[in-house]
Amino acid sequence: MSTKSPEQTKAFVLQAFDTLFNRRDYKAAEQFFAKAYIQHSAIIEPGRDGLFNLVRAAPARLRYENAHIFVEGDYVMLHGRFTGNGQPRALIAADVFRIADGLLAEHWDVLQSEVTKEESKSALPMFGTSFAEPDQQPRPAAASPLTVEEARMIVAPLYDALNQPAKKDVVALLARATNPDYKSYSTNEDWLTRDQLAEVFKLIGSAVPDLRWTIKDIQTFGDQIVVRGEPTGTPTGELFGAKPTGKSFKSMSIDVFTVKNGKLASAYHVENWVGALQQIGK
Repeated sequence: MSTKSPEQTKAFVLQAFDTLFNRRDYKAAEQFFAKAYIQHSAIIEPGRDGLFNLVRAAPARLRYENAHIFVEGDYVMLHGRFTGNGQPRALIAADVFRIADGLLAEHWDVLQSEVTKEESKSALPMFGTSFAEPDQQPRPAAASPLTVEEARMIVAPLYDALNQPAKKDVVALLARATNPDYKSYSTNEDWLTRDQLAEVFKLIGSAVPDLRWTIKDIQTFGDQIVVRGEPTGTPTGELFGAKPTGKSFKSMSIDVFTVKNGKLASAYHVENWVGALQQIGK
């Protein structure tokens, strides 16, 4: 158990955030984060270095604001906003930390893009008491292309939905990654809506409970993101007409996404399911 009072713990964590995200003082930030820092975020590389390198790669105007902070034993939860993050919208974050030996030792997060009043179904702001303007206007692709780190943050919820889909809220994850009118093209003409795609993810997940979809490479071209992925798994149910045999597959996918207003607007995708079915065949 921490020897600090709840108020001391709150002050410590808020100082850590200000030191790292607002002042960008990495040396000073080391006194707040454990050397063996454990990272559960889907968009941040492992360890303390992964977090620090993410901030180093962020725009200079990145800022963190806190709205709420709660302490329960060795756990702290913050509700805050990241602006100046290089995306068209600010990010509203729920961060949960475990404290050990007086340092931030383990981290989980949930991130959402901040919406306008017109987009909010509740008609209430996600942060504070008023709606904020978008962090920045959508950028002309040729003048200011997406960075790889921005692209990774945008696509992360979609690929999270493809990792053991049966255990995930696939609909919510796709909503985080994509626009409501998202179109997923399997040919040059045929496409699925976001809701239809969610059902496909669930169907594959029911057939392949241990499905993993690893991002192997990301490239950006203006407002487009190209992802080379690697799906793996061992089917326990029928997959595209093939009965399970106890064998596993490892295949490849290529996804070409277009980004609009900080979220995915469309995708053209190709997966080598023929090769995967050959691997699991008798």
